[in-house]
Amino acid sequence: MQKCLWASLATTIFLVGAAGCDDAADAVNDVLPGEASREARITQIAEAACDRYADTEAGCPGYGTDDQTYATEEDCQRDFEDRAGELWPATECGSGQINDSRYDVCEERAKAVACSEGIFDAIAALDECSAGSVCTDPADK
Repeated sequence: MQKCLWASLATTIFLVGAAGCDDAADAVNDVLPGEASREARITQIAEAACDRYADTEAGCPGYGTDDQTYATEEDCQRDFEDRAGELWPATECGSGQINDSRYDVCEERAKAVACSEGIFDAIAALDECSAGSVCTDPADK
């Protein structure tokens, strides 16, 4: 049993060590195991917002009509990913700098914006989703 424990521990240390280095850049990556990367969060928020946009039962616009902002889910996904990428520059939000609880608030705002055309929802989302609100200083980690 002790042999299995040591083998498991050695495997874990190897995996954590391997995941923590970027051989191409020969630099340490500060994203902790299980922590979402900036790219993963961008995809996640776009999917959440676009799922909400498609929810016509909740009174949201849905896809495929002439007067809607997005004709397809792909159009919606691309737009929200572009917006999040602009709001969260890699220099401020990379390397595991996205705060989970602040991200959750931002995601809720993004879903609200996806379902409404309201200017107040958009302003609140910009405030709640800005890099200053969602991203943390690496020194704070």
